[in-house]
Amino acid sequence: MSGGLSPRVLVVDDLEPARRLLVDAIKAVLAKRGQDASGIEEASSFTEAMVLLDRKFDFAFVDLHLPDGRGWDIIRSLKSSYDILVAAVTVMDDSQSVEATLAAGADGYLIKDAEPELLHFRIERLMAGEPSLSPAIARMMLARFRPHQNEEEDPLTDREREVLSLVGRGLRAKEVAEQLQISSHTVRDHLKSIYRKLDVSSRAEVAIEAQKRNLT
Repeated sequence: MSGGLSPRVLVVDDLEPARRLLVDAIKAVLAKRGQDASGIEEASSFTEAMVLLDRKFDFAFVDLHLPDGRGWDIIRSLKSSYDILVAAVTVMDDSQSVEATLAAGADGYLIKDAEPELLHFRIERLMAGEPSLSPAIARMMLARFRPHQNEEEDPLTDREREVLSLVGRGLRAKEVAEQLQISSHTVRDHLKSIYRKLDVSSRAEVAIEAQKRNLT
């Protein structure tokens, strides 16, 4: 689909700032392709997204960790319903999330805190019909075919350990964002993932976990 046609695009993310950044990136790609952006629709939850599924979208960009469900279930429903290209757009780059998402039929797996130019490029490649994986995800998938090492795996990603370390030292989300040169909403997404993986529910517990991992 190219020229002045208006593709139907679904964007699913519970955080409004993250959704705005993604929509702006998609609009930029569509403008470059000479296409209208009026077909973009947004959902801020699993429930909202599921209500929209019968609208025959051409593309979908789906956050994985939603307050009322998992993004890979949305992806599975979309891919089983009609011909569509779908990418996960998330901070979750652990192997379990990647495998569940690709098994659901995703055509791409994009990491939110990538440089804007790289995110635009990945979106553009997906809209051109090419599978699109962030480099870190591609490396992870390649590693599956290499010999496993006999060491206990930490469920946290490198970026999540960086965030955990700074939060464990008492920094707030805005301060963590400035330190890592990423957005505050991306920090909050990382924190949601850390809370889920470590089964904690407070900053005090997060600080304890940081101390256990010698990150403070």
